[in-house]
Amino acid sequence: MRFEKRQFLDGTVDEVERAMLDPRYLDYLLQHHGVLLEVQALERTEEGPLVRRRVRYRPRPVIPSVGPKQVPPEWFAFVEQSTYDRNRKEMTFSNVPTSQAISKMLVNTGTLRLRPSGGRTERTLDGEIRVQLPFLLKPLAMIAERLIHAEGLKILDAEAPVLNRYLGEVRAGKA
Repeated sequence: MRFEKRQFLDGTVDEVERAMLDPRYLDYLLQHHGVLLEVQALERTEEGPLVRRRVRYRPRPVIPSVGPKQVPPEWFAFVEQSTYDRNRKEMTFSNVPTSQAISKMLVNTGTLRLRPSGGRTERTLDGEIRVQLPFLLKPLAMIAERLIHAEGLKILDAEAPVLNRYLGEVRAGKA
């Protein structure tokens, strides 16, 4: 399933870029985001204009159980593996589930782009969510893709106002 999400942020492209890549932002995001239970920087390296990072996220579980079986919260955790190019104002990412069983079935990759838009920044994410199941379970894969997409949008929709607030606090010297 292909997806695209467009958001407008209250800062210039350079301000948004600095905020998104600021190591302090991850703690701020966790503190102010209503869906995320964990945000942890695992790795960050800079090579010229490239910023490579690995960040672990664990959102609130959206499915408490499947039939009588409890769904462990870890099934929803993932590690963002990304490379941001400061010259292109673009990040390529892969969100890899931390559960080995889930990571064998789920592919989530894409690109985030920052563009100026009348004194603000347009942030566009486009990519793919693909659940790989045996042929007879293909209808379940399509349902799972739509559910994962909807939950991903909730995370993004809740993150944009947090980033806007952070941008405001950085400008005011509070962050």
